[in-house]
Amino acid sequence: MKREKATQLLQEMLSRIDSGQGDSPLSLVHELCVFGSYARGATEPHDIDLIVDFIPDGPYASHMTRCFLYGRNPHVEFRRLLIGNSRSFDIQFGGRAGVDFELVTVWKRGDSLAQARARLDAIQIDPEAGRAPRDGMLPAFEGLDHWMPRWAREAASAAANVGAVQIERIELAGGVVRSHEIAGELRVRWKSTSPLLRAATAVVVDWESRDIDPGRAHLHGQDLRDRDTPYFAGFGFRHWRAVPHCLADCGGVEWIEVVRPQQGLPLQALRVTPLDLSRLPRDEWY
Repeated sequence: MKREKATQLLQEMLSRIDSGQGDSPLSLVHELCVFGSYARGATEPHDIDLIVDFIPDGPYASHMTRCFLYGRNPHVEFRRLLIGNSRSFDIQFGGRAGVDFELVTVWKRGDSLAQARARLDAIQIDPEAGRAPRDGMLPAFEGLDHWMPRWAREAASAAANVGAVQIERIELAGGVVRSHEIAGELRVRWKSTSPLLRAATAVVVDWESRDIDPGRAHLHGQDLRDRDTPYFAGFGFRHWRAVPHCLADCGGVEWIEVVRPQQGLPLQALRVTPLDLSRLPRDEWY
């Protein structure tokens, strides 16, 4: 991404935060900081690394608790209000605690829009600056990391590095679902043109190819038939926070995550299988 484009996206974000100060959750933001290659002045940053330091009020704290209990990302709407539908940001919601890299503040509570834009403009361009080192990387993530939230990479790599789980990269071939019952469930749930239907079909076909009954699976937030479901799958990391609970507490045998459901291109996925779940660092996932 060209720096000019990244700067434009950051300016649009600053305008949103300025105009949203009367409404939650934007009114909860205490400070916005950039880091990584953009903050170091790179002319072509890979993406825009951003930390959102916020102080949750009572309703938002309750919302976060509910989401964590059900393995959902509590910040989906927060992110949309900040950056719209842009995929060019890698956002961490949290403060400076534990941060061991340089942060550049671009907005803090009480700033005017003009002050925030002046801070952004003050970041010096450095043609020699390259990409920032990528955190939370495993060999299985190579080439997929742009579509993986940083927290998802870090949580998974922490679990793999201590031997709690094994993570392998697979490509789902797709095909025709053999079970008429399950095929009907998928067609009811998603439109024929939906990339989620394609992803779901590919996962079920993979299970059937290994003689796994898909009726014993929990697919993207819902049981396909049985309540006892040792097989799990999700798409686009929407339910990724539930991986520790599903593997450790629900007797999970595996979790398949389709990284980016889409039409027309190969479906790349990650298969997570338990090794020693007593070592699983759950805090990294939440």
